[in-house]
Amino acid sequence: MCNWALVLIQQITKKKDGEIMNKKNKFAQNINWERVSLLMKIGILGALINLAGDLLSGWGVRDTTIAGIEGLVSQYLTMPDGRMFWSAMLGLFGAPISVFGHLSIYKLIKPFSRKYAKLYGIGMVGCLALGGSGVHMSSLASAFFYKYITLANPEHALAVSIKFVRYFSLPLYILFFIFWFIAVYAHIKAITGAFSPYPRRGWVFSMPVGALFFSLVNVFGNHAIVNAIMVGALTLGNIWMLGGHLLMLSKVKENWGKSTGQ
Repeated sequence: MCNWALVLIQQITKKKDGEIMNKKNKFAQNINWERVSLLMKIGILGALINLAGDLLSGWGVRDTTIAGIEGLVSQYLTMPDGRMFWSAMLGLFGAPISVFGHLSIYKLIKPFSRKYAKLYGIGMVGCLALGGSGVHMSSLASAFFYKYITLANPEHALAVSIKFVRYFSLPLYILFFIFWFIAVYAHIKAITGAFSPYPRRGWVFSMPVGALFFSLVNVFGNHAIVNAIMVGALTLGNIWMLGGHLLMLSKVKENWGKSTGQ
């Protein structure tokens, strides 16, 4: 009786192992490495377009004689309308294009963890929908509104502009960062938990790490290039992430071969 049970357990285990290997081989056959590389490069291109928009909107020196929020946004009062427009347009198209790079990362996580791939995909869909229009363009619209309401009614300009942002921009920012945090969580958990073909140390190529790294430039003070980089810190974090994952692609292919026995 015990021998029969042992044989049955072995057969079930072999069947499950076979199903797992077949599933891995199926996923391995579906990976087009050239397409993965191309998607990452398209994503980096989109992020660079978005960065150009960030640098256009952030380039300027703040009026340090004005305290509080008014001092922080004082550079927008003298910013040409044309620069605001092109900054908005570059962000509107660049941010969604950059998400194509994350699609390749999703494809590589999925065979190892459906759970984290699904979370990552949900986060990226939210960023796709809200990154360009909900954050970048909305921010430029708020700056444009503040600039012209200041000309019309300088006494109440700040209060009215804050109300404008709170009513029409803040809800979009909150939604965007909810999706962004979901994507960041899934990405870091998948890599550090070995639920991907990326090496565990690859978590350093994540958006928060890149954004934090570039934000350190703030120690150099109130200069046009510093302020521009600060505005583009999150986008630079995106470039850091996609660029790092592209650099790791050869190691990923090697790990993939080991995990699938190819």
